[in-house]
Amino acid sequence: AGGADVHASDSGEDAPTPIRLARARLLEDGTDKRAKLILDGWSPATHALFPTAVRACAIELLLAGHLLARSYPGSNGQGTALLDVWV
Repeated sequence: AGGADVHASDSGEDAPTPIRLARARLLEDGTDKRAKLILDGWSPATHALFPTAVRACAIELLLAGHLLARSYPGSNGQGTALLDVWV
C-alpha cells in the first residue's frame, strides 16, 4: 500500500515488520526479488518488479517535471533546482 510504514507493527515491539520479514526471507532465499525490493527500494535491478501502470505513471511524472523545469521563470530554460526537487 502506498505510504505504508515498512517499520510498523501493530502487535508490539517484537512482532515482525515488513522489513524484518524481508530480511528473514533473504536469509532463507537470497534470490527473493520482492524482499530485495522492500529492503533496497527502486533500482534498475528492481524496476521490472513494479506494475506496468506504475512504471508508466512514473515516466509521465518525470516528463512533466522536465517540462516544468524548462518553463520555470528565471531559470533560463534549465530549472535545475526545480528538477532536483521533482526527481
